[in-house]
Amino acid sequence: MSGPQNPKLNTTVSPFNLSSPAGTDIWRKPPSHNAFSAPTYPAPLLQYKIQAFQSARLTFLLPPGDQLRQYDQAGLLLHLTKPGVPAIQEKWIKTGIEWYYGKPYISTVGCDAWADWSIVPVDSFKSNSSRPTVTLEARRERDQLGKSLWVYQIIKDADGKEIERKPLREVNWFFADEEDWSVGVGGYVARPTKLEENGTDTSTLEAEFPEGFQVELLDYEKKLSD
Repeated sequence: MSGPQNPKLNTTVSPFNLSSPAGTDIWRKPPSHNAFSAPTYPAPLLQYKIQAFQSARLTFLLPPGDQLRQYDQAGLLLHLTKPGVPAIQEKWIKTGIEWYYGKPYISTVGCDAWADWSIVPVDSFKSNSSRPTVTLEARRERDQLGKSLWVYQIIKDADGKEIERKPLREVNWFFADEEDWSVGVGGYVARPTKLEENGTDTSTLEAEFPEGFQVELLDYEKKLSD
């Protein structure tokens, strides 16, 4: 799909698996590091006018802990682009699970000018023989002070029914300038580290997205005309 879209119906993407070679990442750090090489699904990402974006939700599983290495990660990617804006000034949010010093964490990275990072333990993870998994949602919210993007962990019971929305992070800059911006939405997988310094690492990281993902949309053109 090319160019920003404004479909009238919500979007549901079918289940998929996604793999990544070693040496891939999405990360921007001063003074000059700017990596945006992780595989995504779809590729290219689904594109929407940012005014139409309400929420995106996905569930995914990484391999068992004893098969993961430092910084292995997967999750949801929201990539903001605008005509005429160079890549170093594009913005993005990624939220998922990242393997960090032998444990899985729910990781959320926001990149406006530069990237920052927050992590929360995955409470459901019991041992390195189990597969880290989580359901995450990024949602447009508004309160008395204005609008923002909230990232939530969705807690489900044994029957798959939602029983709690655990707030993880509020991103205030996401909707600050909606003029001509579009948002790309999809799943991503990255394996930043390599086992061999000479670049011969042939390993891959594969994540499973058993429910695909869902994008909820606003009919913003109707709202503007009301």
